[in-house]
Amino acid sequence: MNSTAHAGSGAPPEAGDQTEATVRDWLEDYICRPHDLIGRNGAVCPFVSPSLRAGTLEIRIRTVGPTPNATVVADALLGALEEFDLIGWTGSNPALRSLLVVLPDLEPDQYHLLDDAHGEVKPEAVRRGLMIGQFHPACQEPAARNPGFPVNRSPVPLVAIRPMALHDILFLKDRREWFEEYRRRFGSHFKPGRDAAEPLFAELFRKADAEHGVGA
Repeated sequence: MNSTAHAGSGAPPEAGDQTEATVRDWLEDYICRPHDLIGRNGAVCPFVSPSLRAGTLEIRIRTVGPTPNATVVADALLGALEEFDLIGWTGSNPALRSLLVVLPDLEPDQYHLLDDAHGEVKPEAVRRGLMIGQFHPACQEPAARNPGFPVNRSPVPLVAIRPMALHDILFLKDRREWFEEYRRRFGSHFKPGRDAAEPLFAELFRKADAEHGVGA
């Protein structure tokens, strides 16, 4: 894992170090491991272990202050999208780039601001060809293949940003503008005669294409 930048924080450096250690432990003990409730085989996020091995997972710690509002948190997330494009990434595979932006001073009664900001910023992320996900101790975001399992639980509030991938049809099929961006990047994988996509993804793509009329 590459170095962590501590910016905008009044906390001592050791507090940031402890936050980073907490996130690392969470990645190792939860995100990089299988879970019985996610509805499929493999790690909770199959991209994180390869990203760590490639040295292309970055952690940044940011603060939102004692009285944040929706605008402050949304601005922090928009700043994270900008930062993703500015990082001097190492490694030869851009698909493995991951940025985690941790907001450790966001209090439990403020977690809803992160949920709301995620919904506000996601369209911009998708437009850039990125995926952004919010995580916090009370997050209700369900697993894509098990709606009853709140998969995005983390010990501290954070967002994760990575490039859009083929499997993201699971998350981008419901809104036309999201699906259009997905189709523009990955539509060739679903052309007749190609078997590159998992059957579930192919079926979801076909249904979304018909529903949104994008391929018409």
